[in-house]
Amino acid sequence: MAQELKSQEERWEASFATHDVSVSEQLVAEDFIGTSSSGRVGNKTTLLNQIRNDNNTYTTTVSSDMIVRMFGPNIGVVVGIAHEVGKTPAGQSFSHLYRFTDTWVERNGEWQCVAAHAMAMPPAKK
Repeated sequence: MAQELKSQEERWEASFATHDVSVSEQLVAEDFIGTSSSGRVGNKTTLLNQIRNDNNTYTTTVSSDMIVRMFGPNIGVVVGIAHEVGKTPAGQSFSHLYRFTDTWVERNGEWQCVAAHAMAMPPAKK
């Protein structure tokens, strides 16, 4: 189950590069609640709107350093790092690291994220 949740996390993060909102529609629960790296709290609709309105171009969207803790057969928490690299519509380059904590629940044989929290990590020291 831990590997399955890691795979879902990788699939979800990769979907941001292609702006594929259908992945989030599938993986995010209807009763989802999340806190963004800016501190805003939102629901599934908020998240989907953010993805639809994202005009950045991505060269990298990966999840790594994931740790999974299972709490019974149907609940898991994943902590990891999301790395996103690309350019804004104005051509400004960016490289962001986010530490995330996602809570997953298996419902009707499908894993869905019911809660998420992200925080921006400081740039790596050179």
